[in-house]
Amino acid sequence: MTVQEAARGHLDSDDGHDGPSGPPGEPAESSTWEPAGRRPRGRWVDVVIGVVLLGLVAVGALRWYDSTAYVVVVLQTAGPFVVIGLGLLAVATLVLRRWWMLVPVVAALVVAATVAAPAFRATSSPTADRDLTVMSANVWIGAANAGQLMDAVRFHSVDVLVLTEATPAILRRLDAEGAADYFSQREGVARASTYTGTMVLSRYPLSVRSLGTDPALEGTRSVQPEVDVTVPNGTVRLKVAHPTAPLRGDTVEWRAGLRALQSWKQRLDGDELLVMAGDFNAGFGHPGFRDLAAGLDDAQRTDGQGWVRTWPFAGNRLPAFVQLDHLLSRGLTVVEAGQVALNRADHAAVWASYALPAR
Repeated sequence: MTVQEAARGHLDSDDGHDGPSGPPGEPAESSTWEPAGRRPRGRWVDVVIGVVLLGLVAVGALRWYDSTAYVVVVLQTAGPFVVIGLGLLAVATLVLRRWWMLVPVVAALVVAATVAAPAFRATSSPTADRDLTVMSANVWIGAANAGQLMDAVRFHSVDVLVLTEATPAILRRLDAEGAADYFSQREGVARASTYTGTMVLSRYPLSVRSLGTDPALEGTRSVQPEVDVTVPNGTVRLKVAHPTAPLRGDTVEWRAGLRALQSWKQRLDGDELLVMAGDFNAGFGHPGFRDLAAGLDDAQRTDGQGWVRTWPFAGNRLPAFVQLDHLLSRGLTVVEAGQVALNRADHAAVWASYALPAR
């Protein structure tokens, strides 16, 4: 056997070697099963990202769908979670390097952030003089801690205190904590063992326009008083709001209550100084509330407080996640605003200080 024949035989013996051979000086091509395994896995990652994105976009889009369907009304309160979810999804898409999926995720995040941004932009005037401070507290059918509430009233120098779900018992406890001496005026109706009572306590003179006790007119079984508050440099019209809560089976009545408040607002003289205060049982994720709040200043949003949460507190395993309690105003300058959580109350109280226009 010649040397050439031996070399040829040695090359022939390598034919059974696993994997293909390549040109001299170049690495052999890898076996085809590795890319085949990666491609389906990448496709499944894209599918998961797409499904999550569509779900978040669908929930976010519900804020423009005016409906009384219970599930829709509940999901409309999830706007902040949509923004957070889209932010986390964008981070996950970057980490996983799914570049072509990053475009729709970021686009959806930009839209959601644009919708949320106004709540974080303060336009209040903290250096203005305080002419009127209003606080609204849902006292949970009279169960709230009266001592804590009066401490908050004194600390913030509250001039007008609106109590929804007011009962005779909570009024007695407040008076025992000094409310009778602090507030010289009170109007409204307190009702025992029900959420429908409402009282307005004031340091300034009150003039009753309506006690708001007609359910057919108010769109709710709750009392919604309407009063004029006479402060040293002007008069402010105050309307209490407490539509029915949008519980399962009550969403039609809830929407009717918001619509009745909007109709009331539209009948007003556009030059009157106005404050609407109370537990609206709705937030800016609900089209009905946005219709009502159009042209008015929400104190907490005007103060740039962002994601305000006033419900649920006591009596619920969920953390507070939605603002149902509001102070809406027209013709007044918001000086400062805030919230106060109370023991034995499922809502946080909201307060705001206002400056009246110069006469």
